[in-house]
Amino acid sequence: MIEEFEYKGIWWLPDKPEKQTSGTLSFTPGEGAILDLIGSFTDAKEAAEPADIILGRASNIGDITLYKCFENKVSYSSAGFQTSSFYANMIFIGAHFQKSEDIKFKSIYVHYLYLDEWANISGFDIQSLPDGGIVIKHKLPEPIKMRIDDGCEVCIIIRAEVSPNHVVQKDATIKQRTYIKIETSEEKSFEEYEGMMYQIQNFLSLGVWESVYPLAIEGITEANMKNTKDGTYFPPVKISYELIDSPKVSKTLLPRDMLFTFEDISDRFDIFLRKWFETADLLKPTYDLYFGTLCNPHMYREYHFLSLMQAIESFHRCIYGGDYLSDDEYKEIHNVLVNAIPDWVKKDFRNSLESKLKYGNEFSLRKRLKELFNEYQNEIPGLFIQNKGAFIEQAVDTRNYLTHYDKDLKERAASGIGIFHLTYKLKMLLEICLLRELGFSSEEIKDRFPKILRRYRRYDFIQ
Repeated sequence: MIEEFEYKGIWWLPDKPEKQTSGTLSFTPGEGAILDLIGSFTDAKEAAEPADIILGRASNIGDITLYKCFENKVSYSSAGFQTSSFYANMIFIGAHFQKSEDIKFKSIYVHYLYLDEWANISGFDIQSLPDGGIVIKHKLPEPIKMRIDDGCEVCIIIRAEVSPNHVVQKDATIKQRTYIKIETSEEKSFEEYEGMMYQIQNFLSLGVWESVYPLAIEGITEANMKNTKDGTYFPPVKISYELIDSPKVSKTLLPRDMLFTFEDISDRFDIFLRKWFETADLLKPTYDLYFGTLCNPHMYREYHFLSLMQAIESFHRCIYGGDYLSDDEYKEIHNVLVNAIPDWVKKDFRNSLESKLKYGNEFSLRKRLKELFNEYQNEIPGLFIQNKGAFIEQAVDTRNYLTHYDKDLKERAASGIGIFHLTYKLKMLLEICLLRELGFSSEEIKDRFPKILRRYRRYDFIQ
Protein backbone atom coordinates (compact mmCIF):
# COMPACT_ATOMS: atom_id res chain seq x y z
CA MET A 1 0.00 0.00 0.00
CA ILE A 2 3.03 2.26 0.31
CA GLU A 3 3.50 2.46 -3.45
CA GLU A 4 1.92 5.05 -5.69
CA PHE A 5 -0.40 3.90 -8.45
CA GLU A 6 -2.77 5.21 -11.10
CA TYR A 7 -5.62 3.27 -12.70
CA LYS A 8 -7.94 4.31 -15.52
CA GLY A 9 -11.37 2.76 -15.60
CA ILE A 10 -15.11 3.18 -15.43
CA TRP A 11 -16.89 4.20 -12.22
CA TRP A 12 -20.44 4.19 -10.89
CA LEU A 13 -22.52 4.42 -7.72
CA PRO A 14 -23.86 1.14 -6.26
CA ASP A 15 -27.49 2.19 -6.69
CA LYS A 16 -26.95 3.52 -10.23
CA PRO A 17 -24.90 0.87 -12.11
CA GLU A 18 -26.39 2.01 -15.43
CA LYS A 19 -24.78 5.48 -15.12
CA GLN A 20 -21.08 4.80 -15.62
CA THR A 21 -18.40 7.46 -16.01
CA SER A 22 -14.78 7.25 -17.15
CA GLY A 23 -12.07 8.49 -14.81
CA THR A 24 -8.65 8.04 -13.30
CA LEU A 25 -7.86 6.88 -9.77
CA SER A 26 -4.56 8.21 -8.40
CA PHE A 27 -3.06 7.19 -5.07
CA THR A 28 -0.04 8.36 -3.10
CA PRO A 29 0.61 7.26 0.50
CA GLY A 30 1.04 10.82 1.71
CA GLU A 31 -2.04 12.32 0.04
CA GLY A 32 -4.44 9.38 -0.28
CA ALA A 33 -6.74 8.56 -3.20
CA ILE A 34 -8.23 11.00 -5.69
CA LEU A 35 -10.74 9.96 -8.36
CA ASP A 36 -10.94 12.39 -11.28
CA LEU A 37 -14.03 11.81 -13.43
CA ILE A 38 -14.72 12.93 -16.97
CA GLY A 39 -18.25 13.95 -16.18
CA SER A 40 -20.23 13.35 -13.02
CA PHE A 41 -22.50 10.83 -11.31
CA THR A 42 -25.31 13.39 -11.45
CA ASP A 43 -26.66 15.65 -14.19
CA ALA A 44 -25.73 19.32 -14.12
CA LYS A 45 -29.18 20.30 -12.87
CA GLU A 46 -29.22 17.72 -10.08
CA ALA A 47 -27.86 18.34 -6.60
CA ALA A 48 -24.72 16.42 -5.73
CA GLU A 49 -25.46 13.22 -3.79
CA PRO A 50 -23.32 11.77 -1.01
CA ALA A 51 -21.14 8.96 -2.35
CA ASP A 52 -19.95 6.88 0.59
CA ILE A 53 -19.10 4.04 -1.81
CA ILE A 54 -18.00 4.28 -5.44
CA LEU A 55 -17.51 1.14 -7.52
CA GLY A 56 -15.12 0.84 -10.44
CA ARG A 57 -13.39 -1.52 -12.81
CA ALA A 58 -9.95 -1.07 -14.36
CA SER A 59 -8.80 -3.17 -17.29
CA ASN A 60 -5.51 -4.18 -15.69
CA ILE A 61 -6.66 -4.98 -12.13
CA GLY A 62 -10.40 -5.66 -12.15
CA ASP A 63 -12.92 -4.64 -9.50
CA ILE A 64 -12.31 -1.67 -7.19
CA THR A 65 -14.33 -0.30 -4.26
CA LEU A 66 -13.70 3.23 -3.01
CA TYR A 67 -14.94 3.75 0.54
CA LYS A 68 -15.79 6.84 2.61
CA CYS A 69 -15.78 9.15 -0.40
CA PHE A 70 -16.75 12.77 -0.75
CA GLU A 71 -16.84 15.13 -3.70
CA ASN A 72 -14.21 17.84 -3.42
CA LYS A 73 -14.39 19.57 -6.80
CA VAL A 74 -16.81 20.15 -9.67
CA SER A 75 -16.01 22.27 -12.70
CA TYR A 76 -17.69 23.26 -15.97
CA SER A 77 -16.13 24.40 -19.19
CA SER A 78 -17.52 27.27 -21.24
CA ALA A 79 -19.08 24.68 -23.52
CA GLY A 80 -20.86 23.07 -20.59
CA PHE A 81 -18.45 20.12 -20.27
CA GLN A 82 -18.42 18.84 -16.67
CA THR A 83 -15.66 17.19 -14.63
CA SER A 84 -15.66 16.17 -10.97
CA SER A 85 -13.24 14.89 -8.37
CA PHE A 86 -13.70 12.69 -5.30
CA TYR A 87 -11.48 11.91 -2.34
CA ALA A 88 -11.59 8.30 -1.12
CA ASN A 89 -10.53 7.40 2.40
CA MET A 90 -9.95 3.72 1.55
CA ILE A 91 -9.40 1.60 -1.57
CA PHE A 92 -10.27 -2.10 -1.86
CA ILE A 93 -8.77 -3.63 -4.99
CA GLY A 94 -10.15 -6.99 -6.10
CA ALA A 95 -13.74 -6.83 -4.81
CA HIS A 96 -17.00 -4.92 -5.03
CA PHE A 97 -18.80 -4.03 -1.80
CA GLN A 98 -22.31 -2.67 -2.38
CA LYS A 99 -22.83 -1.32 1.16
CA SER A 100 -20.55 -0.31 4.02
CA GLU A 101 -21.89 -3.15 6.18
CA ASP A 102 -20.69 -5.61 3.50
CA ILE A 103 -17.06 -4.65 4.07
CA LYS A 104 -16.12 -7.54 6.33
CA PHE A 105 -13.14 -9.87 6.39
CA LYS A 106 -12.30 -13.39 7.60
CA SER A 107 -8.63 -12.50 7.97
CA ILE A 108 -6.15 -9.71 7.29
CA TYR A 109 -2.49 -9.99 6.25
CA VAL A 110 -0.20 -7.06 7.09
CA HIS A 111 3.40 -6.50 6.10
CA TYR A 112 4.85 -3.87 8.45
CA LEU A 113 7.93 -1.73 8.06
CA TYR A 114 10.88 -3.47 9.82
CA LEU A 115 8.86 -6.67 10.45
CA ASP A 116 11.33 -8.71 8.36
CA GLU A 117 14.24 -7.44 10.45
CA TRP A 118 12.42 -7.79 13.79
CA ALA A 119 11.24 -11.36 13.15
CA ASN A 120 14.49 -12.34 11.34
CA ILE A 121 13.05 -15.71 10.30
CA SER A 122 14.79 -17.06 7.22
CA GLY A 123 13.93 -19.95 4.93
CA PHE A 124 17.25 -19.70 3.09
CA ASP A 125 20.04 -22.27 3.13
CA ILE A 126 23.06 -20.98 1.19
CA GLN A 127 26.09 -23.23 0.71
CA SER A 128 29.41 -22.55 -0.99
CA LEU A 129 30.82 -25.70 -2.65
CA PRO A 130 34.54 -26.61 -2.88
CA ASP A 131 34.41 -26.41 -6.69
CA GLY A 132 33.29 -22.79 -6.50
CA GLY A 133 29.62 -23.51 -7.03
CA ILE A 134 26.85 -22.03 -4.89
CA VAL A 135 23.73 -23.88 -3.81
CA ILE A 136 20.79 -21.79 -2.66
CA LYS A 137 17.78 -23.52 -1.14
CA HIS A 138 14.66 -21.97 0.24
CA LYS A 139 11.88 -23.58 2.23
CA LEU A 140 9.01 -21.60 3.65
CA PRO A 141 9.22 -21.59 7.46
CA GLU A 142 6.18 -22.92 9.30
CA PRO A 143 3.68 -20.28 10.46
CA ILE A 144 3.99 -19.24 14.10
CA LYS A 145 0.52 -19.15 15.63
CA MET A 146 -0.74 -17.61 18.85
CA ARG A 147 -4.25 -17.11 20.18
CA ILE A 148 -5.13 -13.67 21.53
CA ASP A 149 -8.55 -14.76 22.79
CA ASP A 150 -11.29 -17.24 21.87
CA GLY A 151 -12.22 -15.22 18.81
CA CYS A 152 -8.85 -14.09 17.42
CA GLU A 153 -5.64 -15.77 16.28
CA VAL A 154 -2.44 -14.00 15.22
CA CYS A 155 0.21 -15.69 13.05
CA ILE A 156 3.65 -14.79 11.75
CA ILE A 157 3.72 -15.99 8.14
CA ILE A 158 6.52 -15.98 5.58
CA ARG A 159 5.73 -15.64 1.88
CA ALA A 160 8.16 -16.03 -1.00
CA GLU A 161 8.21 -14.67 -4.54
CA VAL A 162 10.29 -16.38 -7.24
CA SER A 163 11.40 -14.72 -10.48
CA PRO A 164 10.02 -16.43 -13.61
CA ASN A 165 12.07 -18.72 -15.86
CA HIS A 166 13.41 -17.22 -19.08
CA VAL A 167 14.72 -18.68 -22.32
CA VAL A 168 17.99 -16.92 -21.56
CA GLN A 169 18.37 -17.18 -17.76
CA LYS A 170 20.84 -14.56 -16.53
CA ASP A 171 19.62 -14.27 -12.98
CA ALA A 172 17.16 -15.76 -10.52
CA THR A 173 15.72 -14.23 -7.38
CA ILE A 174 13.81 -15.44 -4.37
CA LYS A 175 12.32 -12.75 -2.16
CA GLN A 176 10.71 -13.57 1.13
CA ARG A 177 8.48 -11.22 3.09
CA THR A 178 7.11 -11.51 6.61
CA TYR A 179 3.43 -10.92 7.32
CA ILE A 180 1.27 -10.74 10.40
CA LYS A 181 -1.99 -12.59 9.82
CA ILE A 182 -4.98 -11.70 12.00
CA GLU A 183 -7.85 -14.18 11.78
CA THR A 184 -11.15 -14.02 13.62
CA SER A 185 -13.75 -16.72 14.24
CA GLU A 186 -16.40 -14.55 12.59
CA GLU A 187 -16.09 -11.96 9.84
CA LYS A 188 -15.43 -8.49 11.20
CA SER A 189 -15.51 -5.01 9.71
CA PHE A 190 -12.25 -3.54 8.52
CA GLU A 191 -12.55 -0.86 11.23
CA GLU A 192 -12.42 -3.62 13.86
CA TYR A 193 -9.36 -5.13 12.21
CA GLU A 194 -7.76 -1.69 12.11
CA GLY A 195 -7.87 -1.56 15.91
CA MET A 196 -6.01 -4.89 16.15
CA MET A 197 -3.56 -3.87 13.44
CA TYR A 198 -2.83 -0.68 15.37
CA GLN A 199 -2.08 -2.56 18.60
CA ILE A 200 0.36 -4.87 16.79
CA GLN A 201 1.90 -1.83 15.08
CA ASN A 202 2.55 -0.26 18.50
CA PHE A 203 3.95 -3.52 19.87
CA LEU A 204 6.41 -3.71 16.99
CA SER A 205 7.27 -0.01 17.33
CA LEU A 206 8.30 -0.55 20.95
CA GLY A 207 10.42 -3.55 20.00
CA VAL A 208 11.99 -1.94 16.93
CA TRP A 209 12.48 1.41 18.74
CA GLU A 210 11.20 3.24 15.68
CA SER A 211 7.85 4.20 14.21
CA VAL A 212 6.31 1.23 12.37
CA TYR A 213 3.47 1.37 9.85
CA PRO A 214 1.88 -1.00 7.28
CA LEU A 215 3.56 -1.41 3.91
CA ALA A 216 0.99 -3.81 2.46
CA ILE A 217 -2.43 -5.05 3.56
CA GLU A 218 -4.54 -7.83 2.11
CA GLY A 219 -7.91 -9.14 3.26
CA ILE A 220 -9.84 -12.37 2.76
CA THR A 221 -13.61 -11.92 2.58
CA GLU A 222 -16.60 -14.22 2.07
CA ALA A 223 -17.95 -11.63 -0.35
CA ASN A 224 -15.13 -12.51 -2.75
CA MET A 225 -15.61 -16.31 -2.70
CA LYS A 226 -14.96 -18.06 -6.01
CA ASN A 227 -15.84 -21.67 -6.87
CA THR A 228 -13.40 -23.53 -9.11
CA LYS A 229 -13.00 -27.16 -10.12
CA ASP A 230 -10.39 -27.48 -7.38
CA GLY A 231 -12.72 -26.12 -4.70
CA THR A 232 -13.54 -22.85 -3.03
CA TYR A 233 -11.09 -19.99 -3.46
CA PHE A 234 -10.94 -16.54 -1.85
CA PRO A 235 -8.89 -14.10 -3.98
CA PRO A 236 -7.15 -11.59 -1.71
CA VAL A 237 -8.35 -7.98 -1.62
CA LYS A 238 -5.59 -5.39 -1.58
CA ILE A 239 -6.28 -2.48 0.78
CA SER A 240 -4.79 1.00 0.58
CA TYR A 241 -5.32 4.22 2.50
CA GLU A 242 -3.49 7.42 3.32
CA LEU A 243 -0.55 7.07 5.69
CA ILE A 244 -0.47 9.93 8.17
CA ASP A 245 2.87 11.03 9.70
CA SER A 246 4.81 8.23 8.03
CA PRO A 247 8.52 8.96 7.52
CA LYS A 248 9.55 9.75 3.97
CA VAL A 249 12.58 7.47 4.11
CA SER A 250 12.92 4.41 6.33
CA LYS A 251 16.15 3.66 8.15
CA THR A 252 18.34 0.61 7.80
CA LEU A 253 17.88 -1.35 11.02
CA LEU A 254 19.53 -4.50 12.32
CA PRO A 255 18.27 -6.65 15.20
CA ARG A 256 21.14 -5.44 17.39
CA ASP A 257 19.73 -1.89 17.14
CA MET A 258 16.32 -2.90 18.52
CA LEU A 259 15.02 -2.82 22.08
CA PHE A 260 13.87 -6.42 21.73
CA THR A 261 13.31 -8.81 18.81
CA PHE A 262 11.17 -11.86 18.14
CA GLU A 263 14.14 -14.07 19.06
CA ASP A 264 14.25 -12.46 22.52
CA ILE A 265 10.63 -13.44 23.26
CA SER A 266 10.01 -16.35 20.86
CA ASP A 267 9.26 -18.79 23.70
CA ARG A 268 6.70 -16.36 25.22
CA PHE A 269 5.47 -14.45 22.21
CA ASP A 270 1.86 -15.50 22.78
CA ILE A 271 2.02 -14.42 26.44
CA PHE A 272 3.57 -11.06 25.60
CA LEU A 273 1.13 -10.30 22.79
CA ARG A 274 -1.90 -11.26 24.86
CA LYS A 275 -0.68 -9.02 27.68
CA TRP A 276 -0.23 -6.18 25.19
CA PHE A 277 -3.79 -6.52 23.96
CA GLU A 278 -5.15 -6.86 27.51
CA THR A 279 -3.53 -3.60 28.64
CA ALA A 280 -4.23 -1.68 25.41
CA ASP A 281 -7.31 0.12 26.75
CA LEU A 282 -5.86 0.68 30.23
CA LEU A 283 -2.61 2.19 28.96
CA LYS A 284 -4.01 3.92 25.86
CA PRO A 285 -3.17 7.45 27.14
CA THR A 286 0.42 6.36 27.78
CA TYR A 287 0.78 4.57 24.44
CA ASP A 288 -0.70 7.46 22.46
CA LEU A 289 1.78 9.91 23.97
CA TYR A 290 4.84 7.64 23.76
CA PHE A 291 4.26 6.41 20.21
CA GLY A 292 3.37 9.95 19.20
CA THR A 293 6.95 10.94 19.98
CA LEU A 294 8.25 8.02 17.90
CA CYS A 295 6.14 9.15 14.94
CA ASN A 296 7.30 12.76 15.34
CA PRO A 297 10.94 12.59 16.45
CA HIS A 298 11.62 16.13 15.19
CA MET A 299 8.94 17.87 17.22
CA TYR A 300 10.07 20.83 19.33
CA ARG A 301 12.06 19.54 22.28
CA GLU A 302 9.72 21.25 24.76
CA TYR A 303 6.70 19.42 23.29
CA HIS A 304 8.69 16.19 23.25
CA PHE A 305 9.54 16.62 26.93
CA LEU A 306 5.97 17.48 27.94
CA SER A 307 4.54 14.53 26.00
CA LEU A 308 6.85 12.04 27.70
CA MET A 309 6.28 13.58 31.12
CA GLN A 310 2.53 13.30 30.61
CA ALA A 311 2.98 9.71 29.40
CA ILE A 312 4.89 8.77 32.56
CA GLU A 313 2.31 10.48 34.76
CA SER A 314 -0.54 8.65 33.02
CA PHE A 315 1.34 5.33 33.29
CA HIS A 316 1.62 5.72 37.07
CA ARG A 317 -2.03 6.72 37.34
CA CYS A 318 -3.22 3.77 35.22
CA ILE A 319 -1.07 1.10 36.92
CA TYR A 320 -0.70 2.33 40.50
CA GLY A 321 -3.60 4.73 40.97
CA GLY A 322 -2.36 7.52 43.19
CA ASP A 323 -4.98 8.82 45.58
CA TYR A 324 -4.21 9.85 49.14
CA LEU A 325 -7.66 8.82 50.39
CA SER A 326 -10.60 6.76 49.20
CA ASP A 327 -13.23 8.62 47.17
CA ASP A 328 -15.69 8.59 50.08
CA GLU A 329 -13.10 9.88 52.55
CA TYR A 330 -11.97 12.67 50.25
CA LYS A 331 -15.54 13.64 49.42
CA GLU A 332 -16.05 14.73 53.02
CA ILE A 333 -12.86 16.82 52.99
CA HIS A 334 -13.69 18.22 49.54
CA ASN A 335 -17.12 19.39 50.70
CA VAL A 336 -15.63 21.05 53.81
CA LEU A 337 -13.01 22.87 51.72
CA VAL A 338 -15.53 24.02 49.09
CA ASN A 339 -17.92 25.27 51.76
CA ALA A 340 -15.05 27.16 53.41
CA ILE A 341 -14.60 29.39 50.36
CA PRO A 342 -15.93 32.83 51.41
CA ASP A 343 -19.15 34.01 49.81
CA TRP A 344 -17.49 37.21 48.63
CA VAL A 345 -15.11 35.28 46.32
CA LYS A 346 -15.98 36.06 42.69
CA LYS A 347 -17.58 33.32 40.60
CA ASP A 348 -14.62 32.80 38.23
CA PHE A 349 -12.17 32.50 41.13
CA ARG A 350 -14.54 30.18 42.99
CA ASN A 351 -14.81 27.92 39.94
CA SER A 352 -11.03 27.86 39.65
CA LEU A 353 -10.61 26.88 43.32
CA GLU A 354 -13.27 24.18 43.07
CA SER A 355 -11.57 22.78 39.96
CA LYS A 356 -8.24 22.54 41.80
CA LEU A 357 -9.88 20.93 44.83
CA LYS A 358 -11.52 18.34 42.58
CA TYR A 359 -8.06 16.87 41.87
CA GLY A 360 -6.61 17.61 45.30
CA ASN A 361 -6.73 13.93 46.26
CA GLU A 362 -4.37 12.87 43.48
CA PHE A 363 -0.64 12.38 43.99
CA SER A 364 1.59 15.16 42.77
CA LEU A 365 3.93 14.57 39.83
CA ARG A 366 6.87 14.65 42.24
CA LYS A 367 5.39 11.86 44.36
CA ARG A 368 4.55 9.78 41.30
CA LEU A 369 8.13 10.02 40.01
CA LYS A 370 9.52 9.08 43.41
CA GLU A 371 7.28 6.02 43.55
CA LEU A 372 8.36 4.95 40.05
CA PHE A 373 12.03 5.29 40.96
CA ASN A 374 11.45 3.21 44.10
CA GLU A 375 9.50 0.58 42.17
CA TYR A 376 12.04 0.31 39.35
CA GLN A 377 15.23 1.01 41.30
CA ASN A 378 16.72 -2.35 40.24
CA GLU A 379 16.12 -1.63 36.57
CA ILE A 380 17.17 2.02 36.28
CA PRO A 381 20.91 2.19 35.51
CA GLY A 382 22.75 4.39 38.01
CA LEU A 383 25.25 5.31 35.30
CA PHE A 384 22.46 6.98 33.37
CA ILE A 385 20.69 8.78 36.22
CA GLN A 386 23.22 9.11 39.04
CA ASN A 387 21.34 11.52 41.32
CA LYS A 388 17.70 10.45 41.22
CA GLY A 389 16.56 13.17 43.63
CA ALA A 390 18.11 15.96 41.57
CA PHE A 391 16.70 14.44 38.39
CA ILE A 392 13.16 14.36 39.81
CA GLU A 393 13.37 17.96 41.05
CA GLN A 394 14.61 19.25 37.71
CA ALA A 395 12.01 17.24 35.79
CA VAL A 396 9.16 18.58 37.94
CA ASP A 397 10.44 22.17 37.84
CA THR A 398 10.83 21.99 34.06
CA ARG A 399 7.32 20.59 33.58
CA ASN A 400 5.84 23.26 35.85
CA TYR A 401 7.77 26.06 34.15
CA LEU A 402 6.78 24.97 30.64
CA THR A 403 3.15 24.56 31.74
CA HIS A 404 2.74 27.79 33.75
CA TYR A 405 5.83 29.84 32.80
CA ASP A 406 6.35 30.87 36.41
CA LYS A 407 9.38 33.20 36.39
CA ASP A 408 10.50 31.84 39.78
CA LEU A 409 11.07 28.41 38.18
CA LYS A 410 12.99 29.61 35.13
CA GLU A 411 16.44 29.24 36.69
CA ARG A 412 15.69 25.72 37.97
CA ALA A 413 14.12 24.45 34.73
CA ALA A 414 16.19 22.69 32.09
CA SER A 415 16.73 24.53 28.80
CA GLY A 416 18.70 24.17 25.59
CA ILE A 417 20.66 20.93 25.43
CA GLY A 418 19.72 20.29 29.06
CA ILE A 419 16.06 19.71 28.21
CA PHE A 420 17.19 17.45 25.36
CA HIS A 421 19.13 15.26 27.82
CA LEU A 422 16.26 15.32 30.32
CA THR A 423 13.78 14.26 27.66
CA TYR A 424 15.68 11.17 26.61
CA LYS A 425 16.25 10.11 30.20
CA LEU A 426 12.47 10.30 30.68
CA LYS A 427 12.07 8.21 27.55
CA MET A 428 14.40 5.58 28.96
CA LEU A 429 12.46 5.54 32.24
CA LEU A 430 9.16 5.07 30.43
CA GLU A 431 10.57 2.29 28.24
CA ILE A 432 11.76 0.44 31.35
CA CYS A 433 8.24 0.74 32.80
CA LEU A 434 6.67 -0.59 29.60
CA LEU A 435 9.11 -3.51 29.36
CA ARG A 436 8.35 -4.66 32.90
CA GLU A 437 4.63 -4.25 32.37
CA LEU A 438 4.92 -6.30 29.20
CA GLY A 439 6.51 -9.18 31.10
CA PHE A 440 10.29 -8.72 30.96
CA SER A 441 12.09 -9.64 34.17
CA SER A 442 14.47 -7.26 35.95
CA GLU A 443 17.43 -9.28 34.70
CA GLU A 444 16.18 -9.16 31.12
CA ILE A 445 15.75 -5.40 31.36
CA LYS A 446 19.26 -5.07 32.76
CA ASP A 447 20.53 -7.09 29.80
CA ARG A 448 19.25 -4.26 27.63
CA PHE A 449 21.29 -1.59 29.43
CA PRO A 450 24.16 -1.79 26.89
CA LYS A 451 21.67 -1.24 24.04
CA ILE A 452 19.97 1.63 25.85
CA LEU A 453 23.26 3.32 26.74
CA ARG A 454 24.72 2.77 23.28
CA ARG A 455 21.60 4.27 21.68
CA TYR A 456 21.72 7.37 23.87
CA ARG A 457 25.50 7.86 23.96
CA ARG A 458 25.30 9.34 20.51
CA TYR A 459 23.53 12.27 22.19
CA ASP A 460 26.47 12.57 24.59
CA PHE A 461 24.30 11.91 27.64
CA ILE A 462 26.89 10.02 29.66
CA GLN A 463 29.13 12.56 31.33
